[in-house]
Amino acid sequence: MTLTDLHTHNPTCEAGTTGIINCGTTPITGAPCSVGIHPWDITAAWENSLEAIRKAVQRSNVVAIGECGIDKLKSPADTETQTEILAAHARIAEEAEKPLILHCVKGQEEIIKLHRSIKPKQAWIIHGFRGKPAQARQLLHEGFFLSFGAAFNPESLAATPADRLFIESDTVTTRLEDIYKAAALCRGTSIEELAATVAENFKRCNINIL
Repeated sequence: MTLTDLHTHNPTCEAGTTGIINCGTTPITGAPCSVGIHPWDITAAWENSLEAIRKAVQRSNVVAIGECGIDKLKSPADTETQTEILAAHARIAEEAEKPLILHCVKGQEEIIKLHRSIKPKQAWIIHGFRGKPAQARQLLHEGFFLSFGAAFNPESLAATPADRLFIESDTVTTRLEDIYKAAALCRGTSIEELAATVAENFKRCNINIL
């Protein structure tokens, strides 16, 4: 059994696991990774960073775009600029046929509106989802996938359909296996069944990391 990690900042995955390593705008060599401009890292030179991302997605080990998105609390950029940058990431994802990993803090309305406008063929995955069940239901209704980390909302995790679910470690030091165990207990299933479900969703979203 191999546990898959939708989003990690750890440059080396734990034994028995594999996952997508978040790399900012500079991809690593070899291991599966994602590239994108985090809302916290937006600068006046963000257009140059986008060009770097466009080149990076040509690498076979770059399997997703992100994390990118909207953060109304910590981003140095205003919401309009963040939305513009997110839209640019979405276009790159569509062209590259790779999923979009999203950071969302107080920006759910804008992200949903953009999703409706673009009507993407590629998966949009909200990473580290901690919201309440009502928020989860709205995002799921709009076609999003949800990825849950160590600090998940049990009701939201339990309510997420199996075919829209991911598990991640993000920046925490908690072992991925322990996150899977907690999530499996919450959903009333085994860790083996949950691992198989998440692995199938990687395939469903055209993410080849196994």
